[in-house]
Amino acid sequence: MSIIDNLFNVWAKKNVPFGYEKRIVMPKSAQDTIPFYEVYDNGLFLTGTNTFTLIFAFSNIDYSLLRDKEQEETYQRYQRLLNALPVEINFQEFIMNSSVNTAKLRDILISNNEEISGDLLDDYNKNLETYITKSEDATSEKITLVAMSYTPNETVDNVNILFRYYRELQNFYAAMGSETHQLMPEDVFAVLYEYYHPFDNTEFLLPNDIYSRGGSIKDYIAPSMFAFRPKEIEIGNSYTRIMYMARYDRTLDDEFIRDILDNNCKVAVSKHIRHIDKSEAQDKVKDNIYSHQGKIQARLEKNHKKGLNFVPYHWMERERELEDLQERLSDTNCELFKIGVYISLSAATKEELDELTEAIRSKGKKHQVVIDCLVRQQEKALNSVLPFGINHFDTANGNSVNTYVLSDAAGILIPFSARSYFSDTGLCYGMNKHTNAIIVLDRAEEMNANGFILGTSGSGKSMYCKSEIIDTIIRYPKSEKIIIDPDGEYYPIIKQFGGDTLKLSADSETKINIFDTDINISENGTSAVAMKSELIMSIIETARGFPLSAADKSIIDSCVKEVYADYVLNNGNPEFIPTFVDFYNALINKKLPEADQIALDIELYVNGSFNTFSGKTNIHTDNKLLSIDISDMGEQLRPVGLQVILEYIWQRVRDNRTKGVQTWVWVDEFSIMFNDGNDKETVRSADFFQKVFKRIRKYGGIPTGITQNITEVLESGQARLMLSNSEFVVLLQQKKTDLDKVIELFNLSPSQSSYLKTGEKGTGLIVSGKKIIPFDRRISKDSSIYNLCQTDFRRDVT
Repeated sequence: MSIIDNLFNVWAKKNVPFGYEKRIVMPKSAQDTIPFYEVYDNGLFLTGTNTFTLIFAFSNIDYSLLRDKEQEETYQRYQRLLNALPVEINFQEFIMNSSVNTAKLRDILISNNEEISGDLLDDYNKNLETYITKSEDATSEKITLVAMSYTPNETVDNVNILFRYYRELQNFYAAMGSETHQLMPEDVFAVLYEYYHPFDNTEFLLPNDIYSRGGSIKDYIAPSMFAFRPKEIEIGNSYTRIMYMARYDRTLDDEFIRDILDNNCKVAVSKHIRHIDKSEAQDKVKDNIYSHQGKIQARLEKNHKKGLNFVPYHWMERERELEDLQERLSDTNCELFKIGVYISLSAATKEELDELTEAIRSKGKKHQVVIDCLVRQQEKALNSVLPFGINHFDTANGNSVNTYVLSDAAGILIPFSARSYFSDTGLCYGMNKHTNAIIVLDRAEEMNANGFILGTSGSGKSMYCKSEIIDTIIRYPKSEKIIIDPDGEYYPIIKQFGGDTLKLSADSETKINIFDTDINISENGTSAVAMKSELIMSIIETARGFPLSAADKSIIDSCVKEVYADYVLNNGNPEFIPTFVDFYNALINKKLPEADQIALDIELYVNGSFNTFSGKTNIHTDNKLLSIDISDMGEQLRPVGLQVILEYIWQRVRDNRTKGVQTWVWVDEFSIMFNDGNDKETVRSADFFQKVFKRIRKYGGIPTGITQNITEVLESGQARLMLSNSEFVVLLQQKKTDLDKVIELFNLSPSQSSYLKTGEKGTGLIVSGKKIIPFDRRISKDSSIYNLCQTDFRRDVT
């Protein structure tokens, strides 16, 4: 029998607690890394020499949707909960799977772009300054547990006191709107299993007769192996690294923990809190004050002999801090705590673990927090993370892993969901309408950067879109911005920022060659020629108005390969690039009725009035701001033209990627590609639109579709799929006829959907990944930015 078993039995014989006669003893085995020794049928665990742990779950509250006053009340109640913690217990919050100060916000967001005219830049910064001054903090959650460990005094206590402490804490959680329930052993085993097997999607199961097997319980929990290395642990088929919060600014916001967990990665955070006895804390502070004052007095006496009467400034500052601490501790609502915060990261490979580590460290820096690795202490760190209420770094001789804080600083690490949305590299998307926090998002940080802006007529859709364009021009001067303008309404922005406008119509001199391509590219094994063949099929199907037959597709593919033969043979020499005319002639030369019919179907676009895309490209611009005006293209040419334009844009995105330049693309009224998703003739154009958006994203572009024709879009299966898979959707005010469909598509709650029917222009919801953020991006009408974005103007085009 183990030493722990002997000690437990000695204690148990003296003090057998009610309800603990039935024990499941866990003999030593290869699974000793799992940090509990015995488990009881009432849910308690033996986790150390005479140390017992009770584990309970608490439900998250929608803290981020609380009003400011309610958030402050929750913060105060959480402080009261911490202040009520018995000094005899170790308290741990375990969460599986936090903003910056205003000075940092200004440093990051306020622009000094010298290329922007003074008044415009002043207004831009003034608008941001308004957001910054209103900004507040917020946070959020996943699996949320509390573990309380307790070592009873053998002569006067028994472990049942844990249940009394639990019942007392339940009242504090209930006051915050959080429900609690104690975890039974099987529940804890399931959590451990999920932690130890982060990439195993199988459900944790125990045999019905498990308790008669004793030590075999851990065999069902443990991974296949543990290999402890200086900076990581190999656990089964995954890699884990335990970090800790080493240093942080005293103004740390309440978003830090939630921000660490706000991703799809395998991350867990454990926060250990030990309430320090107030009299002990006050005595310690008093002793420090006396000692420090003695040091100052000795220095003054020494200086007096030299005719000096001063001491180092930091000595006096230290004295003031100690006196302030003494005064604060005399407040009945201020207590002292010892805190340790550990962050567990898991990944499938060592490389992915290193990438995740850097990402988490970067998130820490955003909050002015230093996150370090516990080098050569990974096993002890692992056992400190797991929800058993044992902080293996809380030693009497002290260490740099844990820190002492007062109630207000301990309370700011609130475990509920109340997040701000801030990225150092992002754009400002207005204010969080519920929390008044500034919203700064980097679309490139999401799984994909595809975006859509949906709003009914008069919702402020155009203003919103133009604001985003202006923000990218000012914030990302090196990136390229391309706009497809169906109504010629972007001229003021293009003119203001020195961009170029390409006007495409049936009789314009601007030409784009449908067959432009780089033969060296490929997509998922599909060659450049094969991809171009798909485009030509899509264009022809759109032009003729009904689907292609199998024979049609074969003929088209054959002709595409034929006209590209010389171009491929000459390694992509531009002199040999084919055109739509060459393709048309190849069809004629087939001498087949089907080929003749295809030639007839496209003749209007080759030799007829709509031959804008039949010759060689004559666009030569390297301007980083480009508008493609299709307002005069006409209804018949526009569906074909839009496909050609998107292909042209994708090629620019691809070329920009080789230069390290990011490309932003806005497609206004993209609904033309989905006029009716149930009509066969639109399926191929919709499919092409979907593929091009995906390609633009893959090559580092950030495409955005904009429309007010929401009904048409939502009736298209492909469009709905694109919207539901998009990581960034802006929902402005919606018509009642569209609202129910939008609610269903994005699974909005009643409180969330209420933001879409206020009637306020420039407000709504941003769906960014898993985040749904109520926003207000209205711009002052006195601003020059507003005048530049508003659509009530008369165009002066020469």
